[in-house]
Amino acid sequence: MKKGFINFLAYLAIIMVALALVLQFVLSKFGVSASVVSAMNTIAQFIAYAITAVFAFYFAKYKKHIGYMIAYVIAVILIIVFLFLNF
Repeated sequence: MKKGFINFLAYLAIIMVALALVLQFVLSKFGVSASVVSAMNTIAQFIAYAITAVFAFYFAKYKKHIGYMIAYVIAVILIIVFLFLNF
């Protein structure tokens, strides 16, 4: 995966988190709980997890011991399972 694309995803995630936090703050002043803010925050989290997973994969890939890759795969599966259980 190209570094520029990963940088763009990181940029997009940080912008979405910032917007979600601002909207959450503004809407809470009016007593409104918006599902749009929650959706933006969830999307930003998915992007952030994906970026982290990509960089962690390259770390595990270049280690000489297979245990690193096994631990990586188990961690990614656990993250995916528990993220979907929360929906």
